[in-house]
Order: sequence, then C-alpha cells, then structure tokens
Amino acid sequence: MQLITKNKIINLVIRTRKLVEIASKLDGENFEEVYFKALNKINLESLSNIIYLLAENEDKTNPFKSSSEVYDFIDDYKSETGKTYTDIFKEIAEVINEEGFFNSKMNKKDLKAKMENPFGQVNLEDVVKNSAEKAITNVAEKEFQGFMVQGFKN
Repeated sequence: MQLITKNKIINLVIRTRKLVEIASKLDGENFEEVYFKALNKINLESLSNIIYLLAENEDKTNPFKSSSEVYDFIDDYKSETGKTYTDIFKEIAEVINEEGFFNSKMNKKDLKAKMENPFGQVNLEDVVKNSAEKAITNVAEKEFQGFMVQGFKN
C-alpha cells in the first residue's frame, strides 16, 4: 500500500514481525485488538506509530527519522487527499485484512462492522471477570456480616 503526497511516497509493508512490534508498542497482546481499539478511539499517537512501523523504502529502511515526523506526513496526506484520520485508519485496515493479517480474513461487511463498532475497544473477558469478582465480593461480605452478627450474640 502506498500513501502519496506531493513531497513523499510512503510504502506500507505489512509483515508479521511488524504487527507484533505494533501490538507491543501499543501495549497489547493481540494486533487486531489494539488496531481496532486505536481506530475506534481515533488515537493519533497509535496511527503515527502504525504508519512509522509499517513504512519501508525499497532497501527496507524506514523513510521516517522518527514517529513524530509521521505527524507532518499525516497532515500533508490529509490536506492533499481530503481524508480524515478515520479514513486513514480504515484504508490501512482494508489492506491488512486483504492481505490476511488479522486473526481471520473478513468480508467487506464484517470488516466495516468491526471498524464501526464502538464496543470494539471493550474487552468482554475483562468485563465478565470484573463483574464476577464484584459479585463474589458482595456474597462474601454478606456471609461474613452474618457470621460476625451471630458470633457476637453468643
């Protein structure tokens, strides 16, 4: 995939090692999870890191000196193409999906639904775990209170 401005052509090259590096840099275990979380939050720092880590010249070197240099490129790209941050995230997601680098290859409808899902950033496993912990704590508190009341009556 190429992102093209008047001053620069950026090749985004998707490789497994780069996706692992992105997931690690964005504090996640799973690339797909961190990508859609960043997309749904429109996290510009994440977008900059993703472009920085995927960018590659013909000689496999990075065309950017730092991820902060990517911000200027994003500004130029947005102004020249009329695209938004969300559009850029979605463009990249479509290519990643097309090349089969998400957990499973999605059809256009499923990919669109995933990109537009505001709950994509919610980890349901954590929600269930936290809810279960609270329920167990409440039950234990009630049982303990009953035990203490009975203990003082004797």
